[in-house]
Amino acid sequence: MSASQCLIPYVDPATASPDVAAALNRMPMKRHIFLLLSHAPGLFPPIMSTYGAFFQSKTRTIPLLDWQLIVLRIASTLKCAYEWDVNAPVARVHGMSAEVMEQVAVCQGIRPGDGQTVFNERQRRILKLVDEQLQTYANEPATVKSLLEYLSYAELVEAIYIIGLYVMIARLVKSVGIDLDGEIPGLDNMIRAGVN
Repeated sequence: MSASQCLIPYVDPATASPDVAAALNRMPMKRHIFLLLSHAPGLFPPIMSTYGAFFQSKTRTIPLLDWQLIVLRIASTLKCAYEWDVNAPVARVHGMSAEVMEQVAVCQGIRPGDGQTVFNERQRRILKLVDEQLQTYANEPATVKSLLEYLSYAELVEAIYIIGLYVMIARLVKSVGIDLDGEIPGLDNMIRAGVN
């Protein structure tokens, strides 16, 4: 057995506080990231509630593949392999093409109307929003106005929530390290059943 890549121990659900244990037990699959996030026991349950809301179309306004486009761009840009490995199956199972995923991973600058054919115009504008956020923590007014031709106000605000949450996760992973989760038997079926 190889040594852990994580600089801090994972929380043991058996010895965690009742609120943390309950939040961990609600997750449909066991992931190391949850065991890291739960080191902040007062923040973990509400963060997991927000995180879990992205998995359900009844609480998430932005379309599922837009959510995953944002997350995969963050993972790629921030070179967070763990975040990519966790989210790429969700994108794939729900129909994101290998070609789109490959181009997201390349992290070239995206400009609306640039003639690039893999991404549609909505995707290009979303990627521009993400790229600007990751570079400057802000967006040009023209970028936001352009994106509002494709996204509702709710979708725009959710996109920025997604950026904030998944950048925070990437920063945690890159700061303290994490071990890959390993194969999860039946993962595709769990994704189909638990993410809509």
